[in-house]
Amino acid sequence: MTVKPEGQLKFSAGDLVTVKNMPHTEKFCIIAFKYHEQEEPIAVLKALFNNTFIIEKPVSELNSLLIKGIL
Repeated sequence: MTVKPEGQLKFSAGDLVTVKNMPHTEKFCIIAFKYHEQEEPIAVLKALFNNTFIIEKPVSELNSLLIKGIL
């Protein structure tokens, strides 16, 4: 496993997102990406507001808050 810059992903570090299989009230900031050989990139997410946990989710499970004009 290696950690490297985002490259051509539709998300970048600092983007605000929600996760498809979690409540939409839980919002996250992308802090990094992890890349495994022949697998999709994994985003490292930090919970915002009153939540102080960090999770990892595949990029395909993310919904951007910025594209839709929510924030």
